[in-house]
Parts: sequence; C-alpha cells; structure tokens
Amino acid sequence: TFVFGPISELSRTTRLTQATAETDEQVLEEVVVTGTQIKGAAISEALSVSVISSADIEGFGITSGDELLATMTEQGQNFQSESESISGGVNSVRGDIGAFNLRNMGTGNTLVLLNGRRMVQAAGYQTEEVGGSFVPVNTVNSNEIPVLGVRRVEVLRDGASAIYGADAVAGVVNTVLKSNFEGLNVQVRYDWYDNIPRNDIRANVEWGHDFNEGRTNVSLFADFYHRDRVNSQDDPKWANSDMRYLLPADSPWLVNPVSGAAVTTFRNDSIDSSFGQFDMAGSISGITDSAGEFETWPIGDPNCQREQAWVINNVMCGLPDGVGRLPDGLAGPYRYNSNTNRDLYSDLDRYNVFLFVNHEFENGTEAYTEVSYYRAKTNLFRQPSTMTTGVELEVGANNYYNPFGPIGSDNRLPADIIGDVYPNGRDLLLDYFSWTEVNRAVDNTATTWRVLQGFRGSWGDWDWDGAVVWSEAKREDITRGRISNTLMQEALNDPTPAAYNPFSGGNYATSNIERSLVDVYRINKTDLKMADFKVSKNDLFNLPAGPVGFLAGAEWREESFSDDRDPRLDGTITFTNRDGETYPYISDVMNSSPSGDSSGSRKTTSLFAEFAVPVFSTLDLQFAARYEHASDYGSYTVPKIAFGWRLFEPLLIRGSWSKAFRAPNLITVNEDLVVRTNTIENQVCRYGEDYGGEGAVDELVCSGGVQRRAEGNRDLDPEKSTNTSIGAVWTPIDDLMITLDFWSIKKKDTIGLFGETNATLLDLLLRIEHGPNNCDNFIGNPAIGYGPVDPEDIPYYLAAGICPIGDTVYIEDGYQNLDTRTVKGHDIGLYYALDTGWGSWDFTARGTFYDKYEQKAGGAAGLLLQASNEGILPVGYYPGGFADLMRLDGNQSNKYNFSLSWNKDAWGANLSAFYLSSFIWTSSDLTPGVSCIDLCRWVVPSMTTYNFNVDYRFDMWKSDTRLRLGINNFTNERAPLADRYFAYVGDAHSDLGRYFYINLRMGF
Repeated sequence: TFVFGPISELSRTTRLTQATAETDEQVLEEVVVTGTQIKGAAISEALSVSVISSADIEGFGITSGDELLATMTEQGQNFQSESESISGGVNSVRGDIGAFNLRNMGTGNTLVLLNGRRMVQAAGYQTEEVGGSFVPVNTVNSNEIPVLGVRRVEVLRDGASAIYGADAVAGVVNTVLKSNFEGLNVQVRYDWYDNIPRNDIRANVEWGHDFNEGRTNVSLFADFYHRDRVNSQDDPKWANSDMRYLLPADSPWLVNPVSGAAVTTFRNDSIDSSFGQFDMAGSISGITDSAGEFETWPIGDPNCQREQAWVINNVMCGLPDGVGRLPDGLAGPYRYNSNTNRDLYSDLDRYNVFLFVNHEFENGTEAYTEVSYYRAKTNLFRQPSTMTTGVELEVGANNYYNPFGPIGSDNRLPADIIGDVYPNGRDLLLDYFSWTEVNRAVDNTATTWRVLQGFRGSWGDWDWDGAVVWSEAKREDITRGRISNTLMQEALNDPTPAAYNPFSGGNYATSNIERSLVDVYRINKTDLKMADFKVSKNDLFNLPAGPVGFLAGAEWREESFSDDRDPRLDGTITFTNRDGETYPYISDVMNSSPSGDSSGSRKTTSLFAEFAVPVFSTLDLQFAARYEHASDYGSYTVPKIAFGWRLFEPLLIRGSWSKAFRAPNLITVNEDLVVRTNTIENQVCRYGEDYGGEGAVDELVCSGGVQRRAEGNRDLDPEKSTNTSIGAVWTPIDDLMITLDFWSIKKKDTIGLFGETNATLLDLLLRIEHGPNNCDNFIGNPAIGYGPVDPEDIPYYLAAGICPIGDTVYIEDGYQNLDTRTVKGHDIGLYYALDTGWGSWDFTARGTFYDKYEQKAGGAAGLLLQASNEGILPVGYYPGGFADLMRLDGNQSNKYNFSLSWNKDAWGANLSAFYLSSFIWTSSDLTPGVSCIDLCRWVVPSMTTYNFNVDYRFDMWKSDTRLRLGINNFTNERAPLADRYFAYVGDAHSDLGRYFYINLRMGF
C-alpha cells in the first residue's frame, strides 16, 4: 500500500516508489489527496497541489516546522518569529511557534490539516497590521509537527472552503505522517554554527510492529530537539542597537543630502536609560532648564566636564535639560543600548510523541487511532522595563536618595550648589527612565495534545469514513524581572535607605530594585472538538467518458479559547496614576498595557458534497459545495468548480473557480475592552501647523501618546474571497514536468481597524467641510475624545479654516469589516529525473511570483481616498494601510527554490538553494508619508542561501545505517540590513549564517 499525491507534483523519490510497487505487482490503494475527498478521483491529477516529500525535507537539512515553512515558495512572512516579538511584550505569542501565511494573505488565512483533519489553533495570539492598525490573529503552530516524522506535506494552492470549510482562503497545508510503520529507526543529529556559540541536538525513535497476522499495526514516533539561545551579544552586527555604524560613510541615512541634518533612522538605542531625565514643578537657575527639567550622565562622560554640570553622587552628574550632547553631536539625554542582553532566539527544549494504532476487523472495517503530544519549553532574555507612556511615577520629596530632598537629608545637594531653595524638598517626575538593573526573562511552556478515533469501511459499493477529534493547546508565559507600578511608587516614596535609588546608574546592589520586582503571567488555552462523517462512491453512475464520483458528508466542531491575564494586568490588582487614571486605561505592570481576561467559543455545523465528473475522456470536472452554520456569525455557503483537460497527451490544462471565507477569529468577536497607548500625530493639529500661519509650529503640539480603545464585535461578518486559477502541466518527455499556474485571490470584508491616524484624518475632513464657524456645536469624529481646547491654540486653527481641538486623549477604534485585499501571481514548477551510469539525478525547481498585492479601502477610508483625490485633503494627507502593497515591508515579489539530488550505490548528495526577492522598508523612508523616488526609500536587498549535504549508506550492527554530513548556507550569507531590532527583518530572513551538521540514522 502506497500513499501518493497528484502525480504532476511528486518528487522523483515517490515516483520511483510507485514504479517499484508496480514492478512487484503490488496494488496501489486508492487514497484521498488534498483538494478532493473522493478516493481515486481522476480530477486529483489536475489539482494545483505542491508536494514536499520526506526525502525533500531531509535534503533541505532543516529541523523545525517554521524552517519548513520558510522553504515553501507559497509561504509569506512568519509574523510570529521570536526576533520580531519584542515590541509586543507579553501581548505577543512567545516561545516555540511558527505561523502559516500562504500567499502573504496574513496569518489566519491558511487552513492547516494533519492527516486530512483540522488542527487546533495555537494557544496565544498577537496583533498584525490590517488596514490602519493592528488586529489580533492566530495560527496553528507549525512546530507541533516534527519534520522528521513527516511522510509528505501537501500544499493546495487555491481556495478550498468548499472542500474543507472556513479559513481556507489562501490555501490548505496538509501534513501526512508515517502512520503505518513497521520496523525500528533511530536517528541523531548534531548542529554547530560558524558565527555564533549555538549548538543543536536532535534525537528521535520510530518504531512500528504488525500484530494479529498483519491486521493490527502499532506505530510510535518520539522526537527530542534542543536548541541553544542566540543572544544579541553573540555577533557584532546585533550587539549595538544604534546601527548607524553598519551604514557606509556616504549613506544619506547618516546625513540628509538635502538638509545636511543628521538622520537617526538606524539609531535604535533607547532614550530611556538608568541615567534618566527628571522634571520638577518650578526651576532652579543653573540646575534645571526653565521648565524645571534636568538630565543625568555617567560621571566619566565628557558632558560631566561641562560648565553647567553638577555632581549628584559618585555615579552621575546632572545638567539642565538640552545641554548634554551625544557622540554624534545631537542634543538629548543619555541613551541606552537596548541590545545589551536580549535574545534573537530562545533556549529551547521540544518534545513530540505520536502514537498510531490501526486495526482491520474481520468484516473489513478499519479502526484508526492517533494520539499526539507536544511540549516545548523556552527561556528568553528581553530588555529592561522602561517608563510607560501615560504612567507617571514620582521620586518623592522625602525619597532617601532625592538630591532635592529636605534640608538636612543625607543625599540633598550641597548648599554651595542648591542653597536653601525648596527647603522642604521637591518631588521629581521620572521621565525617559529605564530600570536597567534587571533584564526581563521569559519562561514559556507550550503543550498540545490531540486524540483522534476514526473508523472507515464499506457498505456495499459505498465507502464511508468518520472520526472524532479532541485537541487542546495551552501556553504558559511567565515574565520575570517585571516591575509593579504600585510597588515602585511605594519604593520611590520611602524616606529610608531601603528606598529605590533612581540615581544608582543601574547598579542592582545599590538601587534596592528587588522590592518592586514581580513575575507576570499569561495563560492561554485553545480547544477543538470535532466529529465528521462522509460517504463516497467513485462510480455513482457511468457517463460515456467514465464513472462519476460522489461524496457527501457532515461535520460538527466546537472551538474555544481563553486568555487568562495576570492580576496586575486584568484589573484585579490596580494602580492609580497621580492624575487619577486607573484600570482599564493603565495597568500595574510597567511597560504593559492593561488587558482583561477574555474567552469565547463557537459551534459550527457543516454539510458538504462533491462530484468528480468525466465529461470526455480528456476532460474531468470537480463540483463541490459546502454549507456552514456558526453559532455566532451565522450561515455561509461556498461553491467550487475545477477542471482538468488533457489537450493532448503531454499537455494538461487545469483551472478552478471558487468562493472561500475566513471566519472572524474568536478574539475579534469576544475580546473585552483593550486599551493600548500609541504615539501618533493628530492630522487636525498637523493641518493647523501647516496652514495656521506664523508661530503655529511653535505653539501646537501634534504628536503624543493616545489611548486606542477596542473591543470584540459580535456583529462581524466572515471575510469572503473569490479564488481563480488557470494553469498547465506539460510533460514533453518522460520524467520531465513543467507546471505553470496563474492565480488570483480577491478577499472582501477584511477584518481590521480603521487606525488612530486615519481617525484623526477623518476628523480633519469633517472640520474642513464644516469650516471655522459655529464651533461650539460642532462634534467632528465622535470616535475621538479631546481634552479642553487651549485658548492660545484657537487663533491658529481658525486661521487654518477649521474648528480647534484640544489634546487627543483617546480614540475608539473597534474591529470592523473594512477593505478588499487582492493578491495575484503565478507559480512555476520544473521536475526532472534522469538515470545515468553516473547515478540517478533528480532536479526540482519551484517559484512563486506576485503580480499584484493591493489593499483597497472601503467605508470611511474610501471617503478619505476620494477626498484626497479630489483635492479636499491636501497633498500628503493620505490614509495609511490602503494602497499598492507590492514589495512593501516584507511583501516579496518573488520567492523560489531548487533542489538537485544524486544517488549512486551507497552514496548520495543534495544541493538546494532558496531565494527571496528584495522589498522596501517604508519606516526607513527619508521622507515618511510622501511618495518619493527609490533614492529616498530603503530597499532591503534579495537574499539567496545554498545548502549541501552528502551521505553514505552502510551496514553497522545489523542495521541499515546512513551517515550524512551537511552544510547549510555554505556561502555564509547574512540577512540584508534593515532598520529593525537586530538589523534585519526577522519575519522574512534568518541571520545566523553558515552552520554544519552531522546526522546518523540506523534502521533495524
């Protein structure tokens, strides 16, 4: 019995297996392939499916599911990579995880199957930019499937909701495991790296045995994988977060060629440090600036030699704000290297166990059981805590270490510096401060278990198959070294030596920070319960061209999630700001936004049917339809039509048209109020600056922290797509196949957020249309909450022709069905096998090329675009997130790979290459927000890596033994430079360079 996929996409290894079977007069079993559920359907040969065999996976030399995804040309960015999860903190899903993202349509648009049935969503979620802001997304965890236990991976490259249900918008990834194994295989692998002190160890055992005269098979696969951490200090490229030293001396990203001003785009060190800035009510001549602000510097810094400098203690000096100069000549507080000690990759231990029991009863009915367990533990270092926008902490006047404490206090500045000013002491507001004494450390434990019990058999001429599945994922995320705002404020008010000392320069031994440290947890769970039953007949009736295949079935599933936040995040333990703000607008955890507990569930019932119709001997059709009813978003029905037409013997034309849909994920439906503080530029204020006349720029303050308020929306509709494909499979000679497929996905009602900046742009449009009259009764955009209008600002707004505004306090921005996303492209494949006296050769090349990637605005965003095009909104006032997104921010225009394998006698070798095209990193534009030529856009260059391995097979200890030596990325290609945390885009590239491995496999 052999399991196989569409013949046009099979690797040479699988085709040789089939040929051997036919030579031995064994009968190939009719099986189900991805894209159809009818056994042996003729249409399966015409489906647009990529198959990656176990031999391909081993030839690539990869070790994890996320690495496997990276090799797939259909896969876009992995938006849940560890090196890019920094800004999200506890609100990011962390630990061992890889995200499916076919066609770059976004996380959640790919349906993931294991042996043909759904997998549970990973526990945990994070946000991804859709439209004008960031929306929660979730994915199946690709690392739950050990790549060395895979028989093959099938990627259906068109929409398949009619076959499999919701979420199959960009396609389907089905992993087929070795579930009927006999024998014993033991395998170990050791990896070591050329550039970094990292080592990987892998060991796995595969065992299977037939019982009951071959009617029962029990198979077990167990895998262990250990990976050392990769820290920012392991390589000079990552060691300094001020990355300007990586730029060439004549780069315009160092000095603007037009203005001559220094450019700080690649300066990613932090303005928050243990040498902070402090504010007081009132000012002291020679000590603070006129606003009562002063900054601190290390005592050995040249700034401490300035005339205005004054000594605080043996660690630091003080300067009036704005006097200090950085080494690049720019004014500003002392800056902290954020990459002092934070990880690109965590320290990881991963365990996978799969148990399969297959039994054939005497009446021919088969029972099949699958039990799997996954566990991964990671430890990750992150940067220290810093001041949170919107949270203000004070160094109390009586704080033991306050240099402006009461006269007579131990650490008050000497009288010859401060005199008798403020004899009772002065409170100091912490500003631009970081608690660098302690790095955050994240312990993450992820577990998933899955139990499936199925039966299949025949009733007369009908085949039937049914199964129940129960799977649960759990992720426990504990961050150590966090700071409680409440405990820190208590420590800052302490008049004894046990007080927190903000003037220690980050010295753990003298700062007393330990009294404020807390552990913060986040516990996520997801659950999937499913039952399905289907009947099929591959010869329902006969047409002149052959038998008609038919399948009908039903499926029921219940999905749920829960997100349990730490009491200091969910409002159980609250912190009240000095201005009276508290939960749900601020939390008690420094650097973390408040997040309430949330949970939700959905029950879905499906009915589906499929026909495989031979119209002519050369033309086969597939008709499929599926009806789904969900307990929250209602009902939806989707059809699919596909065809395969063998125009003449070497040429097959294939195509499909279908409707697909993505259900609103449970977070966007059920999430409680979530408040995030983001820094934005209010576009109404900006308009006042630009058109309010002389002095407007100096008076108006347009940028600052704004609360974005969002919560789940139970009225969301599914995202609906139309998928089309047309292609050809050409076999000009034996063992040579060339495939070409053009595809298009147009998805409407994409769920997103309008965005804070877009909300202020809409407010600007309403104010321009209203004019400067009757402002007392004018509301504008009701989603925006403004503070009182400053009377001094009013003349500038009126001069600009609009009603004035106060400071932006909050923006209500709920999840909604917004825009249309259209992605088009074409896939090319070439498969060639050749047997010679010099051995057997197999060459495979696959490529995905994007022709269009566009996000078209609808609703209010459409009104903004129209106003911009009509000139109502000035040039440069353009809504964000809705445009041609081709090549922007990791959306590659093409991605391809090739593999060349050779085998002769006991020897084998494989050479593979992987290419990712260039893209533009928009946040590095020299003129942000304004279209410009390539000279002012940062282009992240393309990247190509090459892998090579050689193996030798021999007998050892009565086993078939294979020893393999491999070099991955043997040209030592490093990720191209980009303005990111570690100087490269972690969602698109790996920057580990060359590494070696040795692999020993023994079969008994």
